[in-house]
Amino acid sequence: MVNILVTLDVKDFSLLAAFESKAVEIMRSHGGCIIRAFETKRNDDNSGQEIHLLEFPNMAAFDEYRSSSLLLEYAELRSKAIGATTVVISSEQKEYS
Repeated sequence: MVNILVTLDVKDFSLLAAFESKAVEIMRSHGGCIIRAFETKRNDDNSGQEIHLLEFPNMAAFDEYRSSSLLLEYAELRSKAIGATTVVISSEQKEYS
């Protein structure tokens, strides 16, 4: 299992919702899912920051998702919704009691 932590600098939360509704469908087709998504900041102009915790069965599935031709069809919408992303990837899971 691979976990991906993504920090999104959001230009427009409304456009982000439109993009994410499409991206989630494509993600599922590659075995991935959003475990959790939450806003950390929302400005008066509908911009801000959102964080996603994603899970994929392996790195190959995540790479296939990111290079999916279906996802690329929404690149313009994504660029209108998201200014920048920071991605942290780990396949090392830990559990603390």
